[in-house]
Amino acid sequence: MKKDVAGSLVSTGIRLIAKRGSQVSLREIQRKAGVLNEGAIRYHFGRRENFIAACMRDISNRFGAITVTQFAAFEQLKSERAVTVKDVSEALVKSLHSFLIQDKDSVWFMARMIREEGSLGQDLLITCFGPMIWRLEEELKLLLPHKQPAMLRLHLFLAINSTLNGMVDQDLLWRLPGLAGEDRFRLNPEEFANGFLQYITAGMSIEEEPM
Repeated sequence: MKKDVAGSLVSTGIRLIAKRGSQVSLREIQRKAGVLNEGAIRYHFGRRENFIAACMRDISNRFGAITVTQFAAFEQLKSERAVTVKDVSEALVKSLHSFLIQDKDSVWFMARMIREEGSLGQDLLITCFGPMIWRLEEELKLLLPHKQPAMLRLHLFLAINSTLNGMVDQDLLWRLPGLAGEDRFRLNPEEFANGFLQYITAGMSIEEEPM
């Protein structure tokens, strides 16, 4: 069977960039992928920016399958009762958490794009994950009809950013000083999930005060 060189380069690029960020060179990606031709990435993708875009499309395709499942559950819930902003929060958080469990490297790659790739990474994230973002925004418009559209979009993007980076950075939480005599701060998974959902929901639900 012919080796999928382009696919191997993409999967290796996602793994290495997730761990070490933009300092990873294209040459190292090729070497770790077991590709001997030093011009392979340029042959298959052209510029570095095109290679990063290919990695993002690969992640988006796999993440898309997860969001389909989560939104199907959301639609089922809508058929049973009136949904809330918390239900929208759960659709967002559960989608990213399910992806984190399935492919931690891809979630870390996404966080790296925001932090290290500037407008390139941010534009790619919006392009690749736009369908999920705009779907969440439409649901929030229905639930928060009196909220200004600009504030609704701002709070949604803050919620998405907090969810993505919160999952990547949660290890920092466990390094905080403990409460009630504990050496380190600890929460069980259910407490952590519920607390995070409360935080995200409150941020998206808040109505701006009159000037």
